Amino acid sequence: MGSCEEGIRQAREASEISEQLDDAVETTRCLIELVWSFHHDKDLDAAEKIASRSAINLLPEEGEQLQVYQCHYLLGNIYRSKGETMKAIKHLEIALGIASSFNWLNLQFWIQYWMAALFSDEGRFDDAHAYVEHAKLHTANDHDTYLLGRAMKPQARFWHRQNRLEEAKSEALRVVDTFEKFGATNDAEDARVLLRWINRDARSSGSGSCCVQ
Repeated sequence: MGSCEEGIRQAREASEISEQLDDAVETTRCLIELVWSFHHDKDLDAAEKIASRSAINLLPEEGEQLQVYQCHYLLGNIYRSKGETMKAIKHLEIALGIASSFNWLNLQFWIQYWMAALFSDEGRFDDAHAYVEHAKLHTANDHDTYLLGRAMKPQARFWHRQNRLEEAKSEALRVVDTFEKFGATNDAEDARVLLRWINRDARSSGSGSCCVQ
């Protein structure tokens, strides 16, 4: 939609038109787009207000589960960005419950991915590791190779932060290899940067090093 400002303008206009037509479902869809736009613009207070007070309340009690999922998923990430951990967990767990009930595997992956990031931010690495392992369960086929790499990368970071450097190096090397096989060049390079940081700390601690191609 171009810039965040233009995206916000278009989404706001669309929601107003849908509201005038008394179309609650379409209004909610437009409001979700508006929340995304505010979130990308880092206006978290505006994003939270629309998602919590408008979008969810407009939805019918049954049906439109994807929109309900999106609202809670957005709120979870908004609260995570604001450092409001308990609120973030509450909404992400609701979103995960919806995605699980409909067997939406990719959506389950991303919720678990962000739950892992949230717990890592809190220093709760055992919980973060558990969510990463759950996320990996939704990357069982070749089509999900990229997601597997995305799941392994935070695991390498967790171990790095815990000073488990040999495990971190091994996982980071797997991440580089996974992204290279998938053809995700930029992601592979980002993983190499992580591996260089791990190698630097390993050398400083006398743990040895591994080569980065």
